[in-house]
Amino acid sequence: MISLDSVCFHRMDFMQTDCPECAGDNRNLSSVHNANYQLCTKCIQRRIERKETIQEITDTEINYGRDLNLLKEEFYKPMLRASLLSREQLDAIFLNLDELIHINKHFISKLKSSIGFANSNNDCDLQEVLIGSLFLESSTMFLTFENYCVNQSQAPVLLEQFERDRELLRIFLQASQNDNQQLRRMHLKSFLMVPVQRIMRYPLLLDRLYRTTPNSHPDKDNLKEAKEKIEEILGHINAKSQTVTINRQRKSSSIRKFSCSVNEKIEVSRIALETLKWKRKDVCDVITSQLHITQPVDHLWATKKCKNYKFTPVFGVLMTLSETSTEFEESDNSRLQINSNNDNANDNNNGRVKSAAVVFIKEKNGRYQAFREPFMLEKCIVCQDDDYRDVFEVLEWNKEAYLIKAETAHETKLWVQNLKQQMNNLGKWRKRRNAMPNILLNHHQ
Repeated sequence: MISLDSVCFHRMDFMQTDCPECAGDNRNLSSVHNANYQLCTKCIQRRIERKETIQEITDTEINYGRDLNLLKEEFYKPMLRASLLSREQLDAIFLNLDELIHINKHFISKLKSSIGFANSNNDCDLQEVLIGSLFLESSTMFLTFENYCVNQSQAPVLLEQFERDRELLRIFLQASQNDNQQLRRMHLKSFLMVPVQRIMRYPLLLDRLYRTTPNSHPDKDNLKEAKEKIEEILGHINAKSQTVTINRQRKSSSIRKFSCSVNEKIEVSRIALETLKWKRKDVCDVITSQLHITQPVDHLWATKKCKNYKFTPVFGVLMTLSETSTEFEESDNSRLQINSNNDNANDNNNGRVKSAAVVFIKEKNGRYQAFREPFMLEKCIVCQDDDYRDVFEVLEWNKEAYLIKAETAHETKLWVQNLKQQMNNLGKWRKRRNAMPNILLNHHQ
């Protein structure tokens, strides 16, 4: 958290004058002021929050660029060199990845230049940084996002088909996920969702920045306009994605419509972050979809195939937290001195997964709230009965078990695979007897 002393103000004798940024709405003036006028305590705090939001936009944009380069260097290029897939097949999965990388580098350069200019003018609270204007100048960026997101839904389907047909591809992807520390134990499918998650994040960041920017600031209207434009693009993406998916359904019954709209994913992700109290820049959304959840009456639920069980529909989000949030803390002053060395620092700052959690969100009348406490996977056991694989069980230590299923058997399988992968802190996958945990196993092996 940035302290009041880090904001670029000078001290002067106390004067009973109106705060120029809130027009006297808050008369609790402090002795801290900027240039030749005083600011009230409320406006000082807003400047601190605005500065933090600008830094978060910059940090997360750099991290997003890092993940785009991982897609290119750790997946696309090795798969092409090893002839695991043809160039045409790879392009059908990775789409316009090169364009995304190019515009990301260009946008990061603009952010760094703007912050560097403010720092050179001793503008420590970054009042001269016009984020809204930068977004409006980068309209090409959002067209590139739209092209990717509209066609992205087909990529996981194609990838699964290729994995079934090519054993070497499946082995490569599994080995990369398990052994490549840069990938943070994430599957290629999760990395392919990174651009979608990024554009969904922009309106939330711009809204926060808008709320902490005074009405007299030259960037105020730009922030509002930029947020509205991105939300409009997200609406186009959502509509086009559904149309494309419906057309594919007519060609193949195996391909279905998204269970979550873009707007739903935005809200669900926001509530999940608030529930976990994690920093967005260190968090990855591994999988988000509609689930159904209930509690087992007895340990024979698999034998009975959950007959007469009433499941509650919820949204489920699996998130991971990188170690960088705690292991690589930096002072706010050093973080704001952004220069060309930042790219190299981020390349080496790919921390491993520190924690993973599943958050369940309940929607009612357009309002979203946490359904229960999150499942912290380092404290959980997950199982699936061989005779009834439509449902899986999650048991948190010293707490009651829950039964969970997705909209389809395929999506349920995908959830189990991702949960298995993220539960690396628990050691080997738990063996089960009568759907209960084997307490003789050492949970820390």
